[in-house]
Amino acid sequence: MDADYDLFEIVKIIRDFWLFDAESYQRRYRTTQNQPLTPGYYVVAWPETIRARRFNEQAAFHGPFNLRQEAQAFLATMQGHKYLLIKPHKRWALSAPNAGPNEDLKVA
Repeated sequence: MDADYDLFEIVKIIRDFWLFDAESYQRRYRTTQNQPLTPGYYVVAWPETIRARRFNEQAAFHGPFNLRQEAQAFLATMQGHKYLLIKPHKRWALSAPNAGPNEDLKVA
């Protein structure tokens, strides 16, 4: 059974293409580059338009963080500043509302 994820989840990458989700289930993941992520904690974000949220090329993995608390702090900063996630040209960026193009903060 698949979990119903929020727009943001904190996960732990444990090895190539495997992670533990927020509910401690081990799941496979995919990236747009088909490259494994470095082990650690990540904040995963999906566009609001995605209904079935999976750990695939529609998910943006922000990290790695060494500690879960670091990932939680990053997530709180994202939510506290009301950042919007956009996906221009297959690259994720954080953009503050009403910000001009030079005020965007790019996130790997």
